[in-house]
Amino acid sequence: EGGQVSTGSIVKWFRDNFCGGLVEEARTHGLGLYDLLNKRAENLPVGSDGLVVVDHWQGNRTPYTDSEARGMIWGLTLKHDTTHIYRAIVEGICYGTELIFRTLRNYGFQPQQIVACGGPLKSQFWMQIHADVSNLPITFTKVDEAAVLGSAILAAVGAGIYPNLQEAANHMVHTSHRIEPDQQRHKEYQFYVEKYIATYLQMRDLMHDVAQHVARRKG
Repeated sequence: EGGQVSTGSIVKWFRDNFCGGLVEEARTHGLGLYDLLNKRAENLPVGSDGLVVVDHWQGNRTPYTDSEARGMIWGLTLKHDTTHIYRAIVEGICYGTELIFRTLRNYGFQPQQIVACGGPLKSQFWMQIHADVSNLPITFTKVDEAAVLGSAILAAVGAGIYPNLQEAANHMVHTSHRIEPDQQRHKEYQFYVEKYIATYLQMRDLMHDVAQHVARRKG
């Protein structure tokens, strides 16, 4: 099992604090704000023109189990804009997922695909980056809210409709479509994944020093 502490919450933080000027533009084009950001970010290259985001806004769960890890955005130049940072945040989250997959592989597990559910499914842009970074296909379920579907499966077994959970899942979980990774983009992303991993390892002590200093100041 592996998990990331911050994913959608980082994107929401970015939207709430830095995207006020895009609200009217999105409305003019008849788009939601995230739709506009995705549309603009799709036109940027892999790696967001040299930006790397470390997604530790609330520490790291897997693989470091480090509550004092902190988020970072580095590589900024004057040519970068809001869309670059948005794409880099999405990419950084995907790098974190890839690091979890690498950790699982180190323990003998070999992921073959990603079965996606929840809020991120609303963004094909985000899901495609996940596939490209990790070089794994992503399967989408027809019911994208896994908790709701899981509750229904448990209820079906409890009501005697199906004899066990496996049988219930076989009948109640259906896939809608699947996206495949792009090999050229995957190859380019490996450069940035390595920089993502190296950033934490090289900055860890500084992160801890600052986190502890702030904690002491707050008493």
